[in-house]
Parts: sequence; C-alpha cells; structure tokens
Amino acid sequence: KEPSYIQSVYKVLFADITISFDNVIGVVGAAKGYFGFMIFGLVLSVILTGALATYLANYIQKNIWIAYVGLGFILIVAIQLIIAGLVDLEILNINEQFKKYF
Repeated sequence: KEPSYIQSVYKVLFADITISFDNVIGVVGAAKGYFGFMIFGLVLSVILTGALATYLANYIQKNIWIAYVGLGFILIVAIQLIIAGLVDLEILNINEQFKKYF
C-alpha cells in the first residue's frame, strides 16, 4: 500500500526540519553573535534546503539507480557500525589487519 499524501507530507516535513536544525546550529556558530547575519543565514538556509530537496527528489525518481547506490552505502556503513560494536563489546574478534576498517 502506498503512503497517503498527508503521510508523505509529514515525512518530508520531518526531514526538512531535521536538516534545518543542523543548519541552524551551523549558521548561529558562523554568525558569531550578529543577529542580522543569523536571520539572513537561516532564511537562506530554509530556501536552499527546500529547493534542493525538491530537485534531488525529482532527480532520484528519474534515476532510480542513484537510490540503490545510496542504499548500498548506507548498508556498508551499518554493517561496519554493527561489527565495530561487536568488537568493542568483545563479542567478536577480528584480525588486526582488518581493524582499521571498523
């Protein structure tokens, strides 16, 4: 079953808010206390985030292979994190020459 329109809107809003919060931290740090720069940076950040998110979503829908490549990278990182956690907990032992990858 495909998600409803409202569910899709909520997902996009959640992603935009999360990304925007990260941008807020960066803008406030870069503005160094200048209120005008903070406001300008935040407004610019929201506009660019929305525009680029729309463009990238359309581009990925047209070129689905990009989504699969991204999924592959996410899976590789997830596997590395799981293995590193198991090594840290001493549940799994790996050869010393491969520890640099985890």
